[in-house]
Amino acid sequence: MKIAIVGSHSVGKTTLAKHLAQRLNCNYIPDIVREEAVKKGFTINENTPPEVQLWLVARQWELETVTPESWVADKSLFDYVVYGDLVLKDEDVKKVIRKIVQRVVRYDFVFYLPIEFPMEGDGIRSIDPEFQKEIDRRFRKCLDEFNIKYIVLSGSIEERIKQALDHISK
Repeated sequence: MKIAIVGSHSVGKTTLAKHLAQRLNCNYIPDIVREEAVKKGFTINENTPPEVQLWLVARQWELETVTPESWVADKSLFDYVVYGDLVLKDEDVKKVIRKIVQRVVRYDFVFYLPIEFPMEGDGIRSIDPEFQKEIDRRFRKCLDEFNIKYIVLSGSIEERIKQALDHISK
């Protein structure tokens, strides 16, 4: 089983992904932006350069390919389509990312988290609420364009976990 948690930054993806992986006793694919890209000194915000965006796509794809099933991913390949479409200027790079994602994305469940709580700055990602809202809008648009069936989870952490587990057990 492959589960992707999607939504704008600071909506609780990491918290939910970790809890679900633990409850389901499966592998957890961490947020590579937080875990790897920042440690390499990459710029991760509205000014992320194309080479970093392509590296992120490749690394996420690698992790989703080599991580033994079952797993829960804190990010998905859709993240890099959404953020790339917004921050990248080079249309050819955007097309490459879209083609990769269209060809390789295979999730059993896609759980979308809407913006419900105030953003907490982590010193890495943008704290601009308008940027967060724009990313949220683009996530729904991207999922619809790719014809991805997704499930909206809302409420407290426990409510989101319960909703996800209910959908998985059906």
